Amino acid sequence: MLRVFHVPSHLSYVGKLASDHFSPVSPPFGVPLRVGDLLALASWDFFDVLHLHTVELASLVELTLLTKRLRRLGKGLVFTVHDLAPNLETDHNLFEEKTQLVISAESAIVTLTYAAATYIETRFGCKASVIPHGFAVSPTVATPSDLTVDHLLVLGALRPNRDLVGVARAWRLLPKDRPPLHLLLRSVSSLDIQRYAADLAELHQIARSEPGLIIEMSDHMLSPDELVERSRSAMLVLPYRAITHSGQLELARDLGVPVLAPDVPTVHAQLDETNFGAHPCIWFSLDALHDNNEFVTYLEKAVALSSLSAANGGAFIHYRTEEHKQVIHLYGSQYSPNVRQR
Repeated sequence: MLRVFHVPSHLSYVGKLASDHFSPVSPPFGVPLRVGDLLALASWDFFDVLHLHTVELASLVELTLLTKRLRRLGKGLVFTVHDLAPNLETDHNLFEEKTQLVISAESAIVTLTYAAATYIETRFGCKASVIPHGFAVSPTVATPSDLTVDHLLVLGALRPNRDLVGVARAWRLLPKDRPPLHLLLRSVSSLDIQRYAADLAELHQIARSEPGLIIEMSDHMLSPDELVERSRSAMLVLPYRAITHSGQLELARDLGVPVLAPDVPTVHAQLDETNFGAHPCIWFSLDALHDNNEFVTYLEKAVALSSLSAANGGAFIHYRTEEHKQVIHLYGSQYSPNVRQR
């Protein structure tokens, strides 16, 4: 059994990446690790392949040390380049320098769509294997059904590239019979509360005067059951100022939930390249969030999409099941040959 360790190790979707030939392993002592924490461990005997999911939570020095130690120990390295631009960092050049470093480390490169693979080959001069996200919520937990949209939902962590205040300001401009806007914020730390104090203060001020704005914050990742409960009968709003992919698109497909999403080629490709059929999605320009009056027109379109008939729900469940088999097969092809002889 090939042992795969994922960094950062708290990612909830890692559990589905297991087969008879490889399996994700937990960090020593059960404490979530980032690259810096991993470097501090004296022994790396608990894994065979490192699957790195982002460069944003590590410094250039840490990534240099990581790749050198992996090579010295004969450990495999698989790098998921889902983020083609930074989500957390402000230094785009540093983000690209770190990405180039890991890409150059004899690693297997994985991305989500052919559109993203084309960008990676053009920008970094290497080829990437295309492996889709697959299901966000297992078909055994949630299946598509006929829905009536009765609220707008924004979910996820607090991030610099997400404009929650812009959505709330535009929502206030809708007619008074507008549907509720539910902000479901997960993995909110005490540092996040300090960093986004001004935004949170304005959101809570709006909520006090507008009961239809519901703010729910938690310090943990959301379980599949929580995602299903909160997402039913929703129009999912992705309030990004910058974005190159989103796992929430997969959640929307799994639950038959329509989406209001930014009009970006690689985001489009996440829906277009499935070859399963169109999913109800209203696309907005990334610039729209800078203008409340412009973004409200997209919210009006979202509200007008009052119902969604999830046709061929059974066929979609079958598609997800078969897709997962292919995802596992493709990851196996990345993990197995990536372990070098010591």
